Amino acid sequence: MGIFDKIAARMKQAAEKRREADFITFKVKCGKCGEEITVRVNRRTDLQNLYLEPGEQGAAFNLKKEILGKKCPNLIRIDVDFDRNYRVIAKEISGGTFIEP
Repeated sequence: MGIFDKIAARMKQAAEKRREADFITFKVKCGKCGEEITVRVNRRTDLQNLYLEPGEQGAAFNLKKEILGKKCPNLIRIDVDFDRNYRVIAKEISGGTFIEP
């Protein structure tokens, strides 16, 4: 393996890590059939910015998502609030339950 192959491999690994950092993963369980569903949320496109005033406390981003599994037509809705560092502040779910990692 030449020097350029090694450089290309490292650049590819770095790009994959950056792509993974853009996603937040949730696992939910359907309340009707028990199916476990993994949901990947893109931080750049799926979250809504709440535009807080300087010094204002509370959530900085919000996610409202509807999830449909493969086994049944039960619709699962999640509503998650995040702070400025994308840490979960509060989360609600209807039609299922969250599975903790």
